[in-house]
Amino acid sequence: MSKHPLFLIVVFDALRPDMATPELMPNLNRFMAEGVNFKNARAVFPTSTRTNAAALATGSTPRRNGIIQNKYFDPNVFPDRIFKPFKTPDIEAAMAVYDGKLLSTPPLGDTVAGAGYSMATVLSGSCGTARLMDPNARERGRINLGFIDWEDSCPSDVVRKLVETHGPIPESVRPNIEAIRVQTDMVIGSIYPEHQPDITVLWFSEPDQTHHYHGVGSDKMAPAIRCVDNQFGRILEWRRLSGLEDRLQIIALSDHGHITARERIDVNAEAAKAGLVIGEHFADGADYAGYTSYSGSLRVRDRDPKRMAALVDWLSHQPWCGMIFTPGGNGIEGCIPGTLDHASVLMDHPRTPEVFYIMRNDDAVFGDGIVGSTFYNGPYPAGGGTHGGLHEKELQIVMAAQGTMFKAGQESCHPAGIIDITPTILHALRLEQPKGSDGRVLTEALADYDEGPPAAETEVHTVERNGAVQHLKFTRVGSTTYLDAGWVE
Repeated sequence: MSKHPLFLIVVFDALRPDMATPELMPNLNRFMAEGVNFKNARAVFPTSTRTNAAALATGSTPRRNGIIQNKYFDPNVFPDRIFKPFKTPDIEAAMAVYDGKLLSTPPLGDTVAGAGYSMATVLSGSCGTARLMDPNARERGRINLGFIDWEDSCPSDVVRKLVETHGPIPESVRPNIEAIRVQTDMVIGSIYPEHQPDITVLWFSEPDQTHHYHGVGSDKMAPAIRCVDNQFGRILEWRRLSGLEDRLQIIALSDHGHITARERIDVNAEAAKAGLVIGEHFADGADYAGYTSYSGSLRVRDRDPKRMAALVDWLSHQPWCGMIFTPGGNGIEGCIPGTLDHASVLMDHPRTPEVFYIMRNDDAVFGDGIVGSTFYNGPYPAGGGTHGGLHEKELQIVMAAQGTMFKAGQESCHPAGIIDITPTILHALRLEQPKGSDGRVLTEALADYDEGPPAAETEVHTVERNGAVQHLKFTRVGSTTYLDAGWVE
C-alpha cells in the first residue's frame, strides 16, 4: 500500500455466531470465508453494549476503562440518580467530573488524533453510545452521530447536511430496517466521498432490539438479521467500486450475544421483603444504590462490611441469583467468602460498585436450537432476549477481518476478542499502544506475520457458598485474558 490503511469497523449489535448462518447472512459468511474469521472471539463482561463499546474504543476491559455497566450509580457524577453512559448530557457531565477522562484508558480517537488521523462514528442506536466511544469528538470536530437523540450529534453542520441529504431519521422500530439503510447511505454516500475518515465505526442496532422485544427464537429475527447482512453487502460492493479497495480494511464483529429472558424478578421488591432497601441513590435513605437488572451492580452505604455481607448473604439464598462478585479479595475469591473477586472478571476499577451479581441462567433451548435462558429484571417481555452475564452464548461474538493487510481465506481458532481491535489498528498505523490497554495485536491475522500468538492457557476458578458452586472459565494468551463462561451449580 502506497498510503496508510483506512479502517471500517462494522458492528452487528448482539449478533450470535450461531445465528449468522449462510442462509440468513450470505454476505457476512462470504466475507468471513475470504478474509480471517476468528472462531474463538469474546466480548468483555458485563456483556452489555456500553461496556463493549468502551472496550472496542479503548482496547481495554472495564478494569482499565472504567465503564462497568450499561448504567450504574456513580455518586461522583450524579449523587441523586443513575449515570447513563448512553446519554450525551450524562457523558458530558462525567467528562467534566473526571477531567476529560471518563474513559480511564485513552480511546482510539484520541490516540490517533495526535498523528493527524480522523475518525467518524455512526450508530443507528443512541447518540450517547457514539459519544462514549469518542468522548472528545465535538472538541476535535469529528463526525459522531447516533440516530436516537441525533440532535446531540456533532459537528452540527455536518450532521444537518447528512440528515437533509439522506433523512429524515426514521422512527426506531423492530426490526429497524429503514434506519439501518439510511445509516449505510450516509456512510457510503456522503461520509466517505466527502470526508474519507481514516477510521470509521458503523454500528448497526440490529439484531439487538428485535432480540430484546421478540426473542431469540422469534420469526421476526430472520428479517432483522437479513437486513444488516443486506446493508453489509452494499458496503462490500461499494468498496469494490470505490477505488479504496487496496487501502480500506474492513473489520466485522458483534459486541455480545443474547439469551432468552425466562422469568422476571423484581429484585428491589424482593429485597425490601427481607428489610434490605435498594434505591437508585442514597439520598432517599437506601442502604444500597444502583441498577438491578439481569446483571446488577450495587454500591453499599459507607462501604460498610456488615451491610455488604448482609446483601451477599440474602442474594446467595435466592433461587434466581447466580454468580456474586465482591472487591478486595485474593484475585479469585472476593472479600466475602464464596464470592468471586471483581479482579477475576476484569472489573476491579475504583468506580465499580461493591456488590455485583448475575441472575441464574441455564442451557434451555428455544426456537431453532437457540441455547440459553435466564431469570431477568427489565423492561422486556418474558420470552424476549437479554444479556449482561457470563453465559458462553453471551460472551461468544462474531469477528472477522478482510483487506490487504490481512491474510486471506484463514480460519483462526486462537482466542481473540473485541479488546484486540484497537491494538491491531494502532499497530497498523505504527502508533504506540496507550498504557492500560488489555488487548493484543492480532498478529496471527496479519499478512506480514508468519508467527501466531503465544500458546493459550485455560483455567477454571471455583468458589462455593451456601451449597452453590460458582465456576469461572477463562483463557490467557500472553498477558491478555478472555472470559469464556461463568456458571453456578
